[in-house]
Amino acid sequence: MALDFYHGHGSPYSWRVWLALEHKGIPYNLKVLSFADGDTTKPDFVAINPRHQVPTIVDEGFALWESTAILEYLDERFPATDVSKLLFPGDFKARARIRRLVREAEAYIGAEGVSVFVEEYFYSEEAGPNLKRAEAAREVIKRELAMFAGEMQGAYLAGDSPSAADFVLYPWIGYIRRITLRKPDTKLAEVLTEPIIAWASQIEALPYYAKTFPPHWK
Repeated sequence: MALDFYHGHGSPYSWRVWLALEHKGIPYNLKVLSFADGDTTKPDFVAINPRHQVPTIVDEGFALWESTAILEYLDERFPATDVSKLLFPGDFKARARIRRLVREAEAYIGAEGVSVFVEEYFYSEEAGPNLKRAEAAREVIKRELAMFAGEMQGAYLAGDSPSAADFVLYPWIGYIRRITLRKPDTKLAEVLTEPIIAWASQIEALPYYAKTFPPHWK
């Protein structure tokens, strides 16, 4: 039976789950919620997820939210005999390393880096962006991307196939490019080095990538 996948276009957290669903070949019913229309706060959805967040999945009546928890659930619920389809491949040390990379991408590139740029350049209203804060965030992103570039083990972060770490990191790269497109004066995409661009191009070459790309970004 296909699970229900509640998604919001443009959410980096939801994007990672969509990439994972496609990568593992898990059947799902895509249910796109509109942030502009307030779909995540409507009673029918709040009854499923009282935190009214995407992504959310419902698998045979079991509702789950928080993207990283969903990624681990998908790998355990739908085990793959093909190691290239595992989100957390390898022994317990290798899997722990992937979890570390997931957390680091979230905490540093996401929370301390990209999210700061979103706040300053899209939600600062009349005050305008705090350039000092934005510059500090840029330095965090540059430092962390250099670290991630050094973490590559083969074509991807955990070998020759994408893992949960790759799917968590990539949407932040998409956001960096999107911010630069919308706010060219940030020149944020200049933080993307050749190794990171080469790695990202492999994600973008995956056969299901275009299906998951936010349509309003095209």
